[in-house]
Amino acid sequence: SLSMMRLGVAFALLLVLAGSLAAQTQYFPPRVFCRAGEAEPCNWYAPHLRAMGEPSLWELSKSQSVESYRFLWLRTFHHPVSARLDLRSDGSAELVVKVLSGRGGDKPGHLTQNRTLKISKDSVDYFLELLNKAQFWTAPTEQEADGVGCDGAQWIMEGVKTSQYHVVDRWSPKEGPYRKAALFLAINLGGLNPRYNDVY
Repeated sequence: SLSMMRLGVAFALLLVLAGSLAAQTQYFPPRVFCRAGEAEPCNWYAPHLRAMGEPSLWELSKSQSVESYRFLWLRTFHHPVSARLDLRSDGSAELVVKVLSGRGGDKPGHLTQNRTLKISKDSVDYFLELLNKAQFWTAPTEQEADGVGCDGAQWIMEGVKTSQYHVVDRWSPKEGPYRKAALFLAINLGGLNPRYNDVY
């Protein structure tokens, strides 16, 4: 009937509108990941965060009251992982751990895990100490020597604090405080238990 057709058209328009609004979420500053010779957009990270239903920390940096850190772990052949630590005024935090069904080097897939955990002030302090050792807030977003390989992983750490936003992107770090901080969020606090060979 005509009324059913109108309802169908209205529903289709709502879907298009919802899709366009989701696509408008800006997760990163413009050209922040633009390596030499690459065209815009220069990363595939935002679709994974969008599929997870994650907030934009860059947009949250407009609020002075927010302090949050997120590790996005995109392993080529394994499920995408996000571990977001939202700090509270008393120094404790909540950790939101999400896992997608896809692969880090391919399509994101859909959400398969979504857990929120309470984190003690001592654990938060230890994580922040690791970030300080990694000189997170002054580290360059990208390192020329990192490059991008075929069988590794992108380790993306974002931080927002007192209206500052920073993101660091590394390719399969083998050692150091940056690697320790990321794995502390995902594995020690987040409870993810990948096999040794899956940590790359």
